[in-house]
Amino acid sequence: MSLFGAGFGIVQNATFALMIERTPSAEAGTASALWNLAFDAGYGAGPAAFGLVVGHTGYPAAFLMTGAVMLAAVPATRSRAGRTPQRA
Repeated sequence: MSLFGAGFGIVQNATFALMIERTPSAEAGTASALWNLAFDAGYGAGPAAFGLVVGHTGYPAAFLMTGAVMLAAVPATRSRAGRTPQRA
């Protein structure tokens, strides 16, 4: 539980900091609100969706599908990795 909590705390803060760094100052409030909405929605809907998938496929296939979805998101994060910050 400690490892999960530490990892969650690091990832949440790191993604938020990257988002703010890449957002123009005038749009930081909107970006923050959208980030929090998406993060909280995913935190609530993710486990519910996983539970529905587990009911149909079992745990091994559900975890495999979760990993595939996460890997599919990697190119989107990599395409923005080298961009310079928007803030002045």
